[in-house]
Amino acid sequence: MPRLVATDIATELRKRIASGEWTESGRIPPERDLAQAFGVARNTIRRAVHLLEADGTVVRQIGRGTFLADPDPNSLASVVGRMEGTSPADMMEIRLLLEPAAASFAATNASSSELIAVREAHQTACDSADMPTFEHWDAEFHHRIFACSRNDFLKEIHNLMRILRNQSPWFEMKKRSFSEERRQTYCREHQAIVEALIERNPDGAKQAMLAHLQTVERNLLGR
Repeated sequence: MPRLVATDIATELRKRIASGEWTESGRIPPERDLAQAFGVARNTIRRAVHLLEADGTVVRQIGRGTFLADPDPNSLASVVGRMEGTSPADMMEIRLLLEPAAASFAATNASSSELIAVREAHQTACDSADMPTFEHWDAEFHHRIFACSRNDFLKEIHNLMRILRNQSPWFEMKKRSFSEERRQTYCREHQAIVEALIERNPDGAKQAMLAHLQTVERNLLGR
């Protein structure tokens, strides 16, 4: 059984809350009970509950426990909660819309040091010896391109997408589709993106990113 982390537990707790499991009492079980149920340390549960508190799913009352917040379907927490079930196909459609634009902005707006950081992430991914390390630096490569866009709203949308893609089901899907041949293909496509960014070629960066994501889509979804 894979080791559960706070984000995985927070996702599971949100699903159970959405299903109405604790609606009658309005209170989620104590940390010690949740730790035993999930087979993790209490500090892991504490971090998971903190994530729920931060997005408004629950409220803590000192000396009383942790209670469900009053539901608001239009709240940011509710919207994020509904997004957690996003399908891979929907996610790829949004990536195909946003990431080429982010690459185009990055080619125009990034500083020289930011482009060096993008190139370093790319090189570290290519030098990685295993899938988890490659996946980490592959994600960091894309993250740094969004940061180069100098568009804070676009960057935060990507942060949300990155959180969703880091959940266990997504990682398992990416692991199944991974191969050494595909890693080498991704590295070549990343290199084309890097070259367009360094040349300050927004259209070239946009087209290179689009071509790369179309490859990712075929590998993940079989399209």
